[in-house]
Amino acid sequence: MLRVQNVAIAYGAEPILENIDLEVKAGEFASLIGPSGSGKTSILRAVTSLLRPQSGMIELDVPRNEVGFLFQDDALLPWRTARQNVALGLRIRNVAMEEAEARAEQWLSSLGLAGFGDRYPRQLSGGQRKRVAIAQVLALRPRLLLMDEPFASLDAIVRTRITQELLGWVERERLTVLLVTHDLEEAISASDVVYVLSQGPRATIRSRHEVKIARPRNVLETRRHPFFGSLLRRLWDELSGESPPVDYAL
Repeated sequence: MLRVQNVAIAYGAEPILENIDLEVKAGEFASLIGPSGSGKTSILRAVTSLLRPQSGMIELDVPRNEVGFLFQDDALLPWRTARQNVALGLRIRNVAMEEAEARAEQWLSSLGLAGFGDRYPRQLSGGQRKRVAIAQVLALRPRLLLMDEPFASLDAIVRTRITQELLGWVERERLTVLLVTHDLEEAISASDVVYVLSQGPRATIRSRHEVKIARPRNVLETRRHPFFGSLLRRLWDELSGESPPVDYAL
């Protein structure tokens, strides 16, 4: 679905990333972790053409209009209701208003927001706003979903609940996902593959880890899986600089 080959990214004369190679297969959930400032978000921006690499190649097996991007901060318009926010992308794609709002209402209901369609973002909790943002992206039926620390602002309980809901949709719809996160437990719980970036500048892919835990997954139960603790320690050691880069296949 997505191949990044020998990509280098810089901001002006300042190198950020080099020799970036990663692949996300169709139906696969991949996570990208690394130290702050290592260029994780820059990779997502390059995939969506918001940022132009200095060199290398990015190949997508889907049209760019079938790529969804879930940002860390929701992009909800404060003067639009939840239903109108979810319908916005559909309206931009020339879906008739009545149909767009009906589909928006279906997505809100599926994410536990039945009856909240007429509320404005200021009238919603942080978790509810995040659900609206997810519905806004999923309503466009993306085949590839890019996520940039989308749950970082949520408390642990809400974060776990929404992660489980989203993971359910990803598994049912066989979406392909690339997630950027600082949360190692989130990365392991959700992913089939975890890529680790080295410290920047000139960050590169330090290692690749396969997470062979059966699906469908329950986020809390996954954290009690025998492989979970082992991989968590390995990732922690790598990010803290205590062990050399190694490819692990669990």
